[in-house]
Amino acid sequence: MTDAADAVRADPVAEAFRSWLRGCARAGWAPDAVVETVGVRQAHGRVTAGPVVARWPVPVHDETAYDETMPSPIGDDVRTGSAVLPGGHRIRPVDVAALAAAGHVSITVRRRPRVAIVPTGDEVRPFGGTPRPSEVLDTNSLMLEGLLAEAGCEPWPLPVVPDRPDALAAALSDAAPTADLVLVVAGSRTARDAHLRAVIAQLGQVAVHRVAMRPGRPVVLGVLGGGAPEHDPVRPAMPPVPVVGVPGYPASVERVFRGFVAPLLHRILGVPPPARHPVPARLAAPVRSTATLDEHVRVRVATVTDPGTAAPHLLAVPLPRGAGALTALIRAEALLHVPVGVDRLAAGAAVQLLTVPGAAFATSTTVLAGPSSPAVDALVDAHRADTADCVLHRTELGEDEALSALAAGLCHAAVAALPLGAAYPDAAQRLADRLGAITALEVARSDRVDVLVVPAAAFDSAPVVRLRCTLSSMAFRRRLRDLRGYSGRTSGRETWHAPGTALEPANGGPRCATR
Repeated sequence: MTDAADAVRADPVAEAFRSWLRGCARAGWAPDAVVETVGVRQAHGRVTAGPVVARWPVPVHDETAYDETMPSPIGDDVRTGSAVLPGGHRIRPVDVAALAAAGHVSITVRRRPRVAIVPTGDEVRPFGGTPRPSEVLDTNSLMLEGLLAEAGCEPWPLPVVPDRPDALAAALSDAAPTADLVLVVAGSRTARDAHLRAVIAQLGQVAVHRVAMRPGRPVVLGVLGGGAPEHDPVRPAMPPVPVVGVPGYPASVERVFRGFVAPLLHRILGVPPPARHPVPARLAAPVRSTATLDEHVRVRVATVTDPGTAAPHLLAVPLPRGAGALTALIRAEALLHVPVGVDRLAAGAAVQLLTVPGAAFATSTTVLAGPSSPAVDALVDAHRADTADCVLHRTELGEDEALSALAAGLCHAAVAALPLGAAYPDAAQRLADRLGAITALEVARSDRVDVLVVPAAAFDSAPVVRLRCTLSSMAFRRRLRDLRGYSGRTSGRETWHAPGTALEPANGGPRCATR
């Protein structure tokens, strides 16, 4: 196998990006280094065009703290001519203050790249209207506008282009001369994908079509203009401009932006990519992938108390993976990278997560494992309705598997069914002998007792406290009234059980306590 083939197999996204850059360079494109001067007050978020040095010392005059002997600290913080900010630095609010203190009222920065957004599709309607059946709103352009603004660009949203090659060619020809980058939101229909590639080839060249990634596989990377139009009378003369055909599903839009658009913008602006610091976690459930694809799985993150050590650890809960699932984008707190060559990650596997900026990291996810029953279903519904800030993830497992997951620290609570009457304490004691000290939270009674088993060490953890509140709530008990054969009289009863066979001297019973 060749080195190039090895690179594609190892990291298809990075290799596709390099192929795109090579295609753009062959067409004569290079990152634009145009700069402009802005006032320091307006400099927040802009990128310095080069190193910035102090015009005068900081502090300018001798200053001292209250009631101390006056030293001579002129320039003690920053000396005249010393570096205040490096080149290629995105200016923060604290940097604005430092620039002003060092004597600057204006500063030279990189010009904001202008990025055209060209939505396409006969079924796509502009945001603001009400879509008819079979129509969709152009929400992808809104997402791209926000992503581009965060990246320090000037978004340039354009009208929706119908599914006609001539209309798309005209729109791209109009946008390319005044844009630094063109994004075509092309959807995922086969015919639309084909005519997008044909139009890009007509106006420039296609460097990459389809990348072994998920989501975002149908991406098209190319360049408009450039080359030698005198040898091709069909191709209009225009300076080379990179172009991306973005698949039309929300998850694909976000992934293509992170994988290709953002790295190109970093080059145009002359800034390094942001540092990413992986966070160790364990998988709450198995993840299956395709060994030939590079995949990013969106996950929620929960904090779980280990039943053996009582130490907290992070748990990654995979979210639905449909490319059109906006809720997964909203709720995702981190990304799990599944590289090419890996087709399965087992529950409990140690993984590294990349946190999603701005997400409510590791705050509110509750993981419940075990078999289904009408009472447990009612509990899940009540919990989700009554604690709107909580995301409850339910893993359907058999009782024994659920208890094993609890012992391994892969859930907050496990569902179990215990017998009625005098056999109940003995059954609970067997669970304690297996799991260590536990608390059994009663859900409801029928011909058995449905309970949630939680490690005693996790009894006061936030997810368990929320479950306890729901079990004792009137909202849950009202739901139980509609279930034939179930009683909620003991819902929320909490019984603690410790391992071992020692007896309580007071009453000769097993070591347990009921709250």
